Amino acid sequence: MSEKPSPRPRAAPAPGPRASRAREAPAGAGAGGARSSALRLRDWRAPYLLPGLLLIAGRALAWSQLRLGSEDAYITFRYARSLATGHGLVYNPGERVMGFSSPVWTVWNAIGELLIHDPLAWSRLTSIAADLVTLVALARLLERYAGRAAAWCFAFFFAAWPYFAAVSMSGMESAALLALIALSAALAARASPAAGPALGVLALTRPEGVVAAAVLATGARARDRVMALGLLALGSLALAWYYGSPIPQSVIAKSRLYGTPGPWEGRFWWDWLVPFKLGAWPSVGDLNLTVPLGVVWFAACLAGIGPLWRMRRSPLALAVAGCLVVWLGYALLGVAYFFWYLEVPLAGLAALAAVGLPHITRGRALYLACVLCVLGSWTIGRILYVGRAQSEEAAFAAVAETLRESSRPGEKVFLEPIGMVGYQNPLVVVDEVGLVSPRVAARRLAGPGWYYDLVAGERPDWLVVRRGVLRANVAFAGRGAPFRDIEERDSLLARYAELPGQPEGDATLVVLRRR
Repeated sequence: MSEKPSPRPRAAPAPGPRASRAREAPAGAGAGGARSSALRLRDWRAPYLLPGLLLIAGRALAWSQLRLGSEDAYITFRYARSLATGHGLVYNPGERVMGFSSPVWTVWNAIGELLIHDPLAWSRLTSIAADLVTLVALARLLERYAGRAAAWCFAFFFAAWPYFAAVSMSGMESAALLALIALSAALAARASPAAGPALGVLALTRPEGVVAAAVLATGARARDRVMALGLLALGSLALAWYYGSPIPQSVIAKSRLYGTPGPWEGRFWWDWLVPFKLGAWPSVGDLNLTVPLGVVWFAACLAGIGPLWRMRRSPLALAVAGCLVVWLGYALLGVAYFFWYLEVPLAGLAALAAVGLPHITRGRALYLACVLCVLGSWTIGRILYVGRAQSEEAAFAAVAETLRESSRPGEKVFLEPIGMVGYQNPLVVVDEVGLVSPRVAARRLAGPGWYYDLVAGERPDWLVVRRGVLRANVAFAGRGAPFRDIEERDSLLARYAELPGQPEGDATLVVLRRR
């Protein structure tokens, strides 16, 4: 008696959007997944624990070597202290001018001022935490979508490259901006209720954050996009009510005085990545460190474009695109270089190269060479970043101390480096670029003689200016000759006396008191 044949199995139905989304859900969803994720974070073979410890060690070393934050961070710190002490979000008392670029970072540092009375330490601790978020979020996305080798490449580079440690110690908001890009991509991928708030906070962190958030929002749910847009609208309305415009005065002044000369004049944003050198090594010290990695980095980026394009709707691709759109904006406009601007573009290009590097090597020798190059860069990076910090301390901190000893609260000073001087001295500040003084930026656009006219109109008690500006009649930052002629300069200097013991040299700052 023959056996009855078993029925043929029916083909499984093609997964619909819901099933596809479930399959795309990241590993670690649910309680069991959360426990699994926690175990993976403690696994030394995974690209989290060892890079995380290396990251903390590098940031701690940088903290011990860099006594002060970057000059521009102290502008934000003065706003934060003013808010924390009940004077409002202003730089000069009674003057509502948005001279900072990050509302979120400024308010966050005001909380640090209230809690520990040390915004630099608060910002550094925050930046280290933000860097750990970036490392874990991007490494997890890379491990899931591009493989463990790619995740290790990014995690090691981000943890060990000295530039990232220096930025985290600067007091600037770049580490927080990058962490919000990585976190928003990860939360949107999980369909987390926190995705919308994260995107909204990202958009309010810096003007560039609006563009990055718009890219990431394409992979978020509709309700997350609506919530993010609502938070951005509320924040913009609040800024417009308080300052008259949601656009930072710092952005307006810099774009007007430094200009946007285009991709060729701004080639320092991209020439370091191109193997064909255009007659010189990169002119920026931060980018000079990348020269030994340049050829491999360029090839790895090329190899990474294809895989990322094929998964272009993935959270990994959107996170990388969110970083690279900032870089493309800087490069196409020729935005003036400030060293903390590089963090988001550099991390995006590092993630792109991490995707591509396993595709162009099969042995371990190239990986070993890259590891040695990254670790060895500290021997040069220490010279660069410690030297930069010492130069700022010798110039800006010394002037701040001179004014602290010689000036009286409420007196007016006219100068360009307003960070450390303004933070340490309760003076009314008029700045040469117009970050907190819109009238200065407007006058500078009117042509030569701006310095003389502003001093005549403002009648500051103190002038802080580089000797070269007085000797050569060339502005240190931005456009426009300070004086119409030498007679005009001499007429102004007749009203001010130089304090004794001032340093020589065109690049040095000299302090003058009104007679």
